[in-house]
Amino acid sequence: MCAHHAKRAIICAIHNGFTSLVDCGRLSDILLRNRAFLLLMTGEMIAGTGLWVGVIANLQFMQHLISSDFLKGLMLMIGLSAGVLLAPKAGIWIDRYDKRLILVLSSLVRCLAPICMFPALAYESIGWMVLSLIILQSASAVYLPTIQAAIPAVVQPGQLLEANGIYLNIATLSRIGGTAVGGIMVAAMDLWMLYITALIAFVLLIGLSLVNQIPGSDLATAQQPQNLRFSEVFSLIKNEPSVLVGMVNMGVLTLFLGGFNLLVLSYSEVQQDPGVMGWIYAVEGTSILFGGLLAKRWVGSRNLVLTSTLLLFVFALSHVGMSFAEQRYTVLASYGLFGLTVAFFFPMVTTIFQQQLPPDAHGRFFSFKGLLDRVMFQLALLITGACLDLFGISWYMLLLAALTALCGLYSLVFARKRSLDVRQLTKQQSATA
Repeated sequence: MCAHHAKRAIICAIHNGFTSLVDCGRLSDILLRNRAFLLLMTGEMIAGTGLWVGVIANLQFMQHLISSDFLKGLMLMIGLSAGVLLAPKAGIWIDRYDKRLILVLSSLVRCLAPICMFPALAYESIGWMVLSLIILQSASAVYLPTIQAAIPAVVQPGQLLEANGIYLNIATLSRIGGTAVGGIMVAAMDLWMLYITALIAFVLLIGLSLVNQIPGSDLATAQQPQNLRFSEVFSLIKNEPSVLVGMVNMGVLTLFLGGFNLLVLSYSEVQQDPGVMGWIYAVEGTSILFGGLLAKRWVGSRNLVLTSTLLLFVFALSHVGMSFAEQRYTVLASYGLFGLTVAFFFPMVTTIFQQQLPPDAHGRFFSFKGLLDRVMFQLALLITGACLDLFGISWYMLLLAALTALCGLYSLVFARKRSLDVRQLTKQQSATA
């Protein structure tokens, strides 16, 4: 019965997500009238769904062959490490070459990941799976920063906050949909079908990328010097304090997100109900989708640096609620508050990055940020596991709440001292830009 309720929660989240996207009035302005952005988001939806179907298949494959949780984590870390090593070179490629070409080539490489799983299934080979994970993470290390760098090129500066909110909603919906579809398929079908589904999704992404046009890519390529250096991104961050504040604020949040799955598993053990995992994922995902509808209206012309920093205190409050681990409804409400806040926080911080940094450095910056995210996720996974063993989930969430609040206080004082003020451009400013 618990599994049935969890599945119903996920299906409700998908339905609510589609409803929220259809009802969102701004879609006609950004999506339906902007072919390039529409193609980018359609590709993200299809590829994201295929990616999460593949992730479910990988977890099932590992569970069949590997009994040690440590070895499972080690295999996942090998894939993430490949993305970390490739990130500096990926950033230079994105800034130097046509972004559409990079999207096509990275999608082609990504197709090799599910293909490698066919001999892995046939021979029950861990080696082939490791190769698949390395290919997948390497392709993602190039593809994801390219998308983030391409969004400012296909939308007006005054639409960046809306565009980033829609991108977050699309990514969330593909995650919910992909895990739901993958969970249903893995219970009813052979793993071959899951990898074929992922391959089809990646092939469709190639087709969408081929017919897309990203303005300014050719011009930017011609203007870029041949000796682009990845290290230039550090001086850009140093000279733009608002970007530094955004990265610090995101960093403390990554500590929670990196251990997200471990925490959800811990809640299911504390409450002795596996079904609570499905409810947590559904509530968190649905709240992100609904929060995206309110973000643009609520943020308006507010100071993005100050507002995003104040949201850290809301995150801290949600962590305090999560410390009541045995109270199901308190935990679910806290995850709902967390998801709602994410829908405001991430688009604002991403808009700061895109607006305050020069377009010819977006590729290197987002590759650097992706590198940091991968390293932080690995550290967060280890820290979360160790703290859960040492302190238990309740004390760990209180510790995380205190750390988040202290980070928010430090960023708030720093922003006030530097008089940091970044606001989304108005339509008139967009036309001038």
